[in-house]
Amino acid sequence: MPTLPATRLAGHLFTFATIAIWSVAFVGNKVLLEYITPIEVMLYRFTLAWALMLLLAPVRGMVRSLRDELYFFLLGFLGIFVYFLLENYALRYTQAANVGLYMGAIPILTALLAHFFVRGERFRRTLLLGFLVALAGMGMILFEGRHFELRLRGDLLALAAATVFALYSILLKGTPSGYTPLVVTRKSFFYAIVLMLAWQIVRAEPLHWQALHFPIVALNLIFLGLFASGLAFFLWQRGIEIIGPVAAGNYIYLVPLLTALTGVIILDEKLTPVMIAGGSLILLGLYLSQRPTRPSSE
Repeated sequence: MPTLPATRLAGHLFTFATIAIWSVAFVGNKVLLEYITPIEVMLYRFTLAWALMLLLAPVRGMVRSLRDELYFFLLGFLGIFVYFLLENYALRYTQAANVGLYMGAIPILTALLAHFFVRGERFRRTLLLGFLVALAGMGMILFEGRHFELRLRGDLLALAAATVFALYSILLKGTPSGYTPLVVTRKSFFYAIVLMLAWQIVRAEPLHWQALHFPIVALNLIFLGLFASGLAFFLWQRGIEIIGPVAAGNYIYLVPLLTALTGVIILDEKLTPVMIAGGSLILLGLYLSQRPTRPSSE
């Protein structure tokens, strides 16, 4: 696979492309959950992505060290298995708008963790200001026509999922050297799939193989597997390598806006003044969060 450019502009483009893909993926995921269980969605999409990556980056030679493999296991465990499991269970116990709002806390959680664990990533006041402005915009879009209703179990699970993904992004910055992003992603996917299979065996839930014959299921799984899992996770890691976990994480503010626009374009939903106002606040919050710290005068 050709090496992607490493300029800061490229890093921002990789990160934005990832968020755009994930925003569209919410629609596909919603469709699939009408036919198969959440764990099946996870298992099928990541197995498909792993198989593609295995073709693009075949296994060569022995593993370099047990420590590296444990690191890849940790990436797959936290960033894929635990994150998606927490998110899916959160959706069972609270409304989707609540989950979306808590996912908006990922950038600020990432910034807080990076302040302590990533060299050169200092927490800035503009990050907090951008978070508050973007969160207001996200709330306007997510809760249009609804009321925020605290549901402790589901809300705590959603907040835990956001924390786990923030930690995953921090860990990506410290990935062992000497491995391409494609190999790192493939290895983490492998361990996540093993964990999903173990979960499926323990739970003993039936698999809905017959649903795979429906074109709408097959096509959405192909999109989620090849693009929302394979390509997006690869680009996310590449973006973090270039611009860092904090700058990359700020783009998560765009998810509700891009998801709403996807609904307008694909599902023929209505573009409302509240969506426009909320989207404007999200963009302003993203701008404030990405503003560099002014150098101190010497």
